[in-house]
Order: sequence, then structure tokens, then C-alpha cells
Amino acid sequence: MQYASDHALAATATSILAALWFAWTVRHSGPWTRLLPIAGVALACGVVAIAVVTAVRAWPDGSVVTGRVVAIYVAALLAHGGLTRLCTGLIASKYRRAVAAAKDEDKAGVTAGKPRLHLIPTVVALSTAIQVAIIANTLGVSLLYLGAAAGILAALAVWPLAWVLRTVTRPRGPRSTAALAHPLTGLLAGTILVVTAVWVLLPPP
Repeated sequence: MQYASDHALAATATSILAALWFAWTVRHSGPWTRLLPIAGVALACGVVAIAVVTAVRAWPDGSVVTGRVVAIYVAALLAHGGLTRLCTGLIASKYRRAVAAAKDEDKAGVTAGKPRLHLIPTVVALSTAIQVAIIANTLGVSLLYLGAAAGILAALAVWPLAWVLRTVTRPRGPRSTAALAHPLTGLLAGTILVVTAVWVLLPPP
């Protein structure tokens, strides 16, 4: 059985993740494009507030959340977080070793393994989508699975999309695909998460 409070809790968690992605995107955006993630942060925070109020009001009607469920979720969250940290650490390991081996005056010029660092946001975006699926399983909110699937597809499509945008727009001066892929990753992840949160909050037809 699905409870309104669980839907609201799912929307709360998802919109918090959206706010974090939008906030991360701000520092990777230009002066003008920065307005989009800032608006995203404000929108996600608004959804968080609505979802929290909804969860509190609907809580007396019942919830699947028990001490056992919380314990299982925390264990899954820690395992998932550790695995994500391991993956990003492996990606960055070659660059870190090269920096550690270089002399102080040469550290800024180290390039070995540096291109791999650009893949870390993609890995974290995939991890976020998996986290949404974990929340869906924990709270029994099946609508979240569609959001998780959309997040995975978006994370995989970011680099091809960034390459197309760089080719089509041809901005003045050189701009790498990674320079477009990073903010695009945050914008797509944040947008999918906040849309999923709103969708979960809407009453069933």
C-alpha cells in the first residue's frame, strides 16, 4: 500500500538532491547561464518546503517508514556512498599519483590522468539516479523508478549532447566539450530530479 506521506518523503529527498545539483552547477556556469541553476535552486527549495508540509500533514494516515526500514536504508546509503567514492577515487587516482610525484613547481602542469577527472560528474549523476531507485524501493513509490531511469539516460547522453552543442554553437574562442558537459550534467540531473519530485507530489488521477 502506498501512503501520501511516503510520496511526500520521496519528493523531499528527490528535491533536496535536485537543489544540490543545481547549487553545484552554479560554480560551473558562466555569468549569464548561472541564472538557470540559481533559479533551479530556488525552485527545488520551494518543492522541499511543500513536500515537508505535505509529509507532516499526511503522517497520521500511515507510512511504511519504521525503525527497520530506516536501518536498511541507512545501510544501503552507506554502501552506495562508499561504492561511489571508490569509483571516483579510481578515476582520479592516476592524476593524484602524478601530482604527488611531481615537484612543487611542476604540480600545476601535471596532465597525466587529468582528462579522466571530467568523468567524475557523470559517475556521480549515475550514482544519484541509482540513489533515487533505492529511495523508490525503500518507500514503495514506483513513480521514482521512471525518474531514476530518466536520470541514467540523461547522464549517458550528456557528453554526446555537449559535443553537438559545441559543434553547432561554435562560440568565440576555444571551449572544450567538458566545459559544456559539466554544467549540462548538473542542469539535466537537477531538472529531472525536481520534475520527478513534483510528479510524485501530484495527487493520483
